[in-house]
Amino acid sequence: MIKVIVDAMGGDKDVPGINVIGSLQALSDYENLKIFLTGPKDIILKKLKETSIYSRKIVDRLEIIDVKETVEMDEQPSKALRNKRGSTIAIGIKMLKEGVGDAFISAGNSGAIAAFALTQVGTIKGIDRPAISTIFPTVKGKCIMLDVGANVDCKPKQILDFAYMGDAYCRSILHNNNPRIGLLSIGHEEGKGNTQTLETYELLKKNSKLNFIGNIEGKDIPAGEVDVVVCDGFVGNVILKFGEGIASMLLKLIKDSLKKHPLSFISLPFVWGAIADLRRKIDFTEYGGAPLLGLEKICLICHGRSNAKAIKNAIRTAKQLIEKNINDMITKYFNGAIK
Repeated sequence: MIKVIVDAMGGDKDVPGINVIGSLQALSDYENLKIFLTGPKDIILKKLKETSIYSRKIVDRLEIIDVKETVEMDEQPSKALRNKRGSTIAIGIKMLKEGVGDAFISAGNSGAIAAFALTQVGTIKGIDRPAISTIFPTVKGKCIMLDVGANVDCKPKQILDFAYMGDAYCRSILHNNNPRIGLLSIGHEEGKGNTQTLETYELLKKNSKLNFIGNIEGKDIPAGEVDVVVCDGFVGNVILKFGEGIASMLLKLIKDSLKKHPLSFISLPFVWGAIADLRRKIDFTEYGGAPLLGLEKICLICHGRSNAKAIKNAIRTAKQLIEKNINDMITKYFNGAIK
């Protein structure tokens, strides 16, 4: 039985509703799954009884951990570490550390999640910092990018670690046995970039175990020129948020164009499948959560705007990471078996 801990109070709106419903949907889909919800028991029970998915067969595999305290979305991670040790995030990660669950998921304060995970769970031996990784759709399929927000300032060696973790993820989860790795910079030339990028380039270039193809520019990501993109968390988060904005803009432009040309609705039944496919590819809820790779345990950070579908898919992703033993793969790299 795979056991997943979900922060019931994580998210910008409609909590604990999105987490309760998403958890019930996941339990309905997977019989070998148990979920722990951390949050106020009375509120969660009320929401459980309101949903049409409620059934004894499903709820028997759901356990509520009564926790009243929460971390606010705009709260400083350092402050939360000091003052919110009894919060839904802190208790959930403590349960993860103690082996009560196999994975932890939250759509709450990402900085606080990373801080509690780093201090309570710790990283795999050889890894300095965990990295938030996310999947980007490309014209050729998918690529993984890390870090997208856990580490604003990074040392070159840490970005090299990100490359190893991204390589392991591609091999285990995306079934790509020779992923192309690119270093995000301001030009393709070897001498382009700041001091951090130049030093990281040298580390990657000298490493014979990774399929490093050199520097890439932002435009190369959607073009599918690489399978793994590495950068520091500041740049990665800017790229992530910009990509979300572009995706929303594209869908809005398509919708507005259809409204401007009434006759185009005649052809809508014929092109709807293509539009729906495009929407799925650029919809963050399809991927659920972003794994915090490099930790000794599985931890996923979901978007603050997540809905029930995103939470359900984050649980699916956690289940997949556990079944594929992603941490074992990363550990082998850093124990020298592959590195």
